[in-house]
Amino acid sequence: MPKFCPTCGNSSDKITFYGNFCEDCAKKKNSENLAPSIEITRCKRCGRIKSRGVFVPPNGRNLEAAISQNMKGHDIHLIDFTENTATIDITKQSQAAAATVEHKLNIVYRKTLCEVCFKKAANYHEAVMQLRGNSTRVEKMVEKLTRYYESNNEFISKVEYVDNGIDLYLSSKALANSFVLHMRLKPQKSYTLAGVKNGKQVYKNTYSLKL
Repeated sequence: MPKFCPTCGNSSDKITFYGNFCEDCAKKKNSENLAPSIEITRCKRCGRIKSRGVFVPPNGRNLEAAISQNMKGHDIHLIDFTENTATIDITKQSQAAAATVEHKLNIVYRKTLCEVCFKKAANYHEAVMQLRGNSTRVEKMVEKLTRYYESNNEFISKVEYVDNGIDLYLSSKALANSFVLHMRLKPQKSYTLAGVKNGKQVYKNTYSLKL
């Protein structure tokens, strides 16, 4: 026995039904009250977007996750996007047989600084690597250290040229220790009290390496 749409009178013999409504009316119903825009948090320095509490590259997968987080109660599939728009397929989770509709969103960015860029702007560092000696060897070591930090999502906050070498200000002393062990280096180490955190003294490490 065919069903009839309570909104337009269409019969299930002629058109697909979603629950009690025909496809056209179900899609129209699911399109009601959809916001024309969505706010995404973006770092104004590196361009990464915030998704699930962390800043990530602005690719399609991460943008889809960020939109889903801001449109709870819906199943979201990203079809296409530009810097300022996103086209999505959207289905309401609250309906057992909900029709999927296509919807275009304008993206509005809330600009801020991610934690990494904030630290970079403040010249944050936990360690200093002092490289001295042959200029060619020093430059090669700088390249290796830079790649090592970037591949581990850390950074060099400042590069300072001094007599006979370079001082590198490093965001992580744990990674500095790891680099020293990885490269089998034997620098002279010293420690400077930087302050107190949670009742414990915090030190900055200095590594002096002759090349």
